[in-house]
Amino acid sequence: MNKSPAPVIWSVIVLISLGLTTIWSTVPNLFLSQLSFVAIGIIFLIIFSRIELSLAFSLSLPLYFFSLFFLALTLIIGEVTRGSTRWIEIGPVKLQASEFVKPLLAIFFANFLSRHSMKSLRNYLSFLILLFLPAVFILVQPDLGSALILLFMGLLMLFVSDVKPKTLIITIFLGLLTIFPAFSHLKPYQQQRISSFINPYSDPSGGGYNIIQSVIAVGSGQIMGLGVKQGTQSHLKFLPERHTDFIFASFAEEFGLIGSLLLLSSYLLMFSFWFGLSKKIGKKENYFLLCAIIGVITFQFLVNIGMNLGIMPVTGITLPLVSYGGSSLLTLMILIGLSLNLNRRHSIPREDRV
Repeated sequence: MNKSPAPVIWSVIVLISLGLTTIWSTVPNLFLSQLSFVAIGIIFLIIFSRIELSLAFSLSLPLYFFSLFFLALTLIIGEVTRGSTRWIEIGPVKLQASEFVKPLLAIFFANFLSRHSMKSLRNYLSFLILLFLPAVFILVQPDLGSALILLFMGLLMLFVSDVKPKTLIITIFLGLLTIFPAFSHLKPYQQQRISSFINPYSDPSGGGYNIIQSVIAVGSGQIMGLGVKQGTQSHLKFLPERHTDFIFASFAEEFGLIGSLLLLSSYLLMFSFWFGLSKKIGKKENYFLLCAIIGVITFQFLVNIGMNLGIMPVTGITLPLVSYGGSSLLTLMILIGLSLNLNRRHSIPREDRV
């Protein structure tokens, strides 16, 4: 019997509600906009919880090429904002291609892994090429955060495939060797973010400012929080990006440790449901798709919370379902809808899966 999806549904309700409350408190002029995104997101969640997954998998190759086209189109006609070309304007609507391609690529790679053994070196190299190609398009925008999410998703899917552990270890090792040479090719502000993470107080009014203000905001919330609309760091605008990248700091300042535990518990409830579901899914493509969903949302959650606490570099990754942003929210609702869809599918014992 399939598990009740109640844990996921309640987690989504709580996280969206906490996000809306924080946005209403810190940037009230954006509240109605985010509320409209939530309404559209609910529709997306319902649609993707009901679509026929076999049809989606059969179209996985066209979805992959559409993703590449969409990313390339962004570089050609996209709007330049703060030195990055990430958005395409369609009338009054702005779309972030690097967000919307996540579920499309998740479907493609899930189908690819279910049909190709990673024990074959040719298949393994093909997977890596297919993974790095959209990542490069995203890096060129530049959008390091989204590229890292995509790479993490792909590596997690490889990890749970039939790839030889030795092959995966060698790949990760070679990838680590590229970190230092790649650092010199990053944009100056990206280099500054990494340097400031190592020692934010070396430039407290410059590169380290964001991290320092975020840590101050989180700490000032103490146990009970300062109260709605009472946060000094966010309302006095000391805290940058208080409704997107650093919304957790805004939330922690106003709702304290108690509120933060509620927020974190909601994520853990959702993740525990998915981990339990992963043990029951029978079809390979369904299993890999669920791993992709877990990978995307877990990575965003860990990195965002980490950078708000000053233990991760600032990468511009938003907090799932909480941060302001239409493209991000709609993409996450699609992914969660797909996970609910997977829960509806017939399950067989895990040992028969691979």
